[in-house]
Amino acid sequence: MAVSKSMDFPQSKSNYASQVVQSQNTVADQFINYVPVAGPQGPTGPMGPPGPKGDRGDKGERGEKGERGTPGKDGESSLSSSGQQAGWACYYNKTKKDIKTGATQGEDGWVSVFVDGKGSGTTELYIPKNSVGLWNSESRTLNFRGLKEGAQVFITYNFDITTFNNNTEVWIRTLLSGADRDISQFVASLKYQYDYSINVTQNFFIENEKMRFSPGIPQIRTDYDGIVKMNSIHVAVL
Repeated sequence: MAVSKSMDFPQSKSNYASQVVQSQNTVADQFINYVPVAGPQGPTGPMGPPGPKGDRGDKGERGEKGERGTPGKDGESSLSSSGQQAGWACYYNKTKKDIKTGATQGEDGWVSVFVDGKGSGTTELYIPKNSVGLWNSESRTLNFRGLKEGAQVFITYNFDITTFNNNTEVWIRTLLSGADRDISQFVASLKYQYDYSINVTQNFFIENEKMRFSPGIPQIRTDYDGIVKMNSIHVAVL
């Protein structure tokens, strides 16, 4: 029977973790030994001379022309279609005279009324540019000569009236005798015998040259007797 021979076993080796650590340390030592370390930055050197100017580049292609926009609207004029500038004036009475009215007064009951234009509220500061006064105190008439044909006129008459009968009818008109025109307007039927203060506005157009050059005469008519005192006449133009 054969006898087995005694055999030596290898020495136990280091554990795995220690081998890994030893290997990493070796690699790190090698890296430290061979990787150069940068030194401190040196001072900035002087600026060199500018280089030569380069050639000019080619001109770019022109882009396509855009579509034409929508035409804008014409600006609106502050003038009316007649070309008349807007403006106004007012004329106040300083001395208020009693003017008798009634069916038997004046021309077929129409009695002319007026203001002297000397009252403290009278002003012509805002009449249309290049126009003249809209009331003539000497002739006691409205003046439309400075207006354009087609102008619109507003006239406000302010007056006090005393009636002596119930249900007295009051009418007013602006007579343009040179144009064979009158702008008549019913004012009121005043129910009682009383003192009334009245404002009434008439509106008309300067339709032609005859109306433009015809003086306007303010007139009042009542069917029963009355007493009128004019306070003011306001004239506005558009």
